[in-house]
Formats: sequence, structure tokens, C-alpha cells
Amino acid sequence: MLKNVNILDMPRGKSLSLEEITKINTYKEFGLTNREIAGKLKRSHGLIDNYMRLGEKYGKNKRPGCKSLLSSRDKRKILTTASKNKLSSSKIKHKLCIPVSSRRVRQILRESKQFKWTKRQGKPLLKKVHLACRMHFAKKYMAWTDEWEKVVFSDEKKFNLDGPDGCQFYWHDLRKEPEKMLSRNFGGGSVMVWGAFSFFGKSPICFISNKMKSADYIDVLEHGLLPMIENVGNTEEREWVFQHDNASIHKAKNTILWLNEKNITVLEWPACSPDLNPIENLWGIMVRRVYENGRQFDNCEDLRDAIRRVWDEISVADIRKLAKSMPDRIFEVIKKNGGHTGF
Repeated sequence: MLKNVNILDMPRGKSLSLEEITKINTYKEFGLTNREIAGKLKRSHGLIDNYMRLGEKYGKNKRPGCKSLLSSRDKRKILTTASKNKLSSSKIKHKLCIPVSSRRVRQILRESKQFKWTKRQGKPLLKKVHLACRMHFAKKYMAWTDEWEKVVFSDEKKFNLDGPDGCQFYWHDLRKEPEKMLSRNFGGGSVMVWGAFSFFGKSPICFISNKMKSADYIDVLEHGLLPMIENVGNTEEREWVFQHDNASIHKAKNTILWLNEKNITVLEWPACSPDLNPIENLWGIMVRRVYENGRQFDNCEDLRDAIRRVWDEISVADIRKLAKSMPDRIFEVIKKNGGHTGF
């Protein structure tokens, strides 16, 4: 039974967000103690106790907000800039030099109701068996936090000369015709790459064939994965775990034999789950930087040079942020009963 406690008795500090409250309730359903929940959310034990005592009354008495930093004229400039320049919210903020966050810019655009943020990106169809496997995976690893630091995430990615496959997006003014991207027949050519990263570093970028066989994949692992593991530290101390999806060349007999010979532990991976792999977000960063300002390429060598340059510029902060997102991804799967996450 929740006790009635005056909200004014709560200690001052940053309140729990709606997302944190949802996580607390979910963790409680799985039998975690308040102290264990506090550790997972990196919040104080007392704050979690306060929420559990207050229940639905938590956060109801909110302090009045601050006066808006933007005038009506500033808000009109944001709408006009989004309509004319096809920019993201962060670029609109920097272009106008306004004293608010990108999040506030997005809020203003959504409130206008004449803009729509659309991303032309498909998601794999999840059948019942996929949902069950994703839930099994999430429950098995829901207790992992720092353990994700030892996982090496990997994937392949295709880059087209004319730009990404349906991943360009901007704030579209619904009163105007959609922006179209010029393209040549069949994309004008493409480049395939393989990459990997962990909390401690990233692999060399490897350019690969569109039609790899098991032997080709093993060669990529020889020149990409092994040098990475050697460069980022002591293999025995960290007990590296390698992640790749369920592609046929990854599951081929010769590939499995090679991984066993090298004593590389492979993380079980649920099918149709690119949203669980943080390297997909790393590819997103790469795409935005390679094709910045709508850039297109005349030949594959120029595209390779751009990919190498952008890959080398990916910082440790970038990859560590992605590695640390795994507990949130796991929680989202549980919250959605195995369904698609927002990652």
C-alpha cells in the first residue's frame, strides 16, 4: 500500500522522467529491489523510495516554468527556415543562432502542424517467432550494464554513389511538393563496407564484395576483427564477445570453425533485430557525414575516400555513447513485448 506523503517533503533535485518512471515500474514487475533499480538508473536510493511511496501523486505539484526565450518573431523564423532550407532541427538552431536547444526547435515545428518529420526507412516484419526470440534475448541480458563494454558489434553497410537508400530526411513543409533526390539508373554504383566497434575502440574499415562467401568473410575477420581486439587491450582480461547477425555467411560451417579456433565467443542474436545493434546508428552517423549537404559522388574511389575519412573521424565519445545505449534497447524490447524499438 502506497503511503500518502506530501510532495513538498521530497528532496530537491532533478525529478524522475516519464521514461525513468516506466522503467521503475517494469523493473518492479521483474522483482528488482529499490536499491537495485537505483543502481540501474544511476539515481539515488531515496529518490526511488520516494516515488514508490508517492505513486501516482509523484510530480503532480510542478513549479511554474521559466519565461520563453523565443519571441513570436523568432518562432516564425524557425518555421520559415525549415520550409526554405530543408534542414534538421539542430542545423536550424545553429543557422539562426537562437538561445534554445534543438529539442525546443523540434517542439515548435511539431506544434505548427504544417511540418512532418518523415524517415523513409523500412523495418523488418516481426512474426510471432521473432517477437518471442527478441523477448528471450532481452530477458536473458536485462541485467547486463557494464558487461556490454566487452561486446564487439559488427555489420556490413552499402553506400551508393547517389546517396543513401531512402535515409535522407528533413522537416518537410506539407504545403509544398516533397523534395526529390536526383539519381542515376541503378544508383550509379555502390560500395560495400564492413566495420566493428566496442566501448574501447573500432576496427579498420574494410571494403568488401557485394557477394561474399564464407572464405571472404573469414578474410575480413582476419584483417578487421583480430587487429581491433589486439589494439584495444588484453583479450583475456576483457573476455571479448563478438556480435554479428544471422546472415548465411556468418552461420556457415567454416566461419563457425574459424571463430572456435580463435576462441572467439559469439553473442546469440535474435533474427530481424537491426534496432538492437548500435552499429546501425553508427552507420547513420556515417551516412549523414558522407552525404552532408546532399553530396553525391562521381566514382567509387571518391566515395571510398570519403568513407575512410569519416570512419577515422568517428570519436571514442561517439562509440561509447552507442555502446552504453544497450540497456535502454533491451528495456524497450521488454516494454514493447518484443516489438520494434525507437532506436
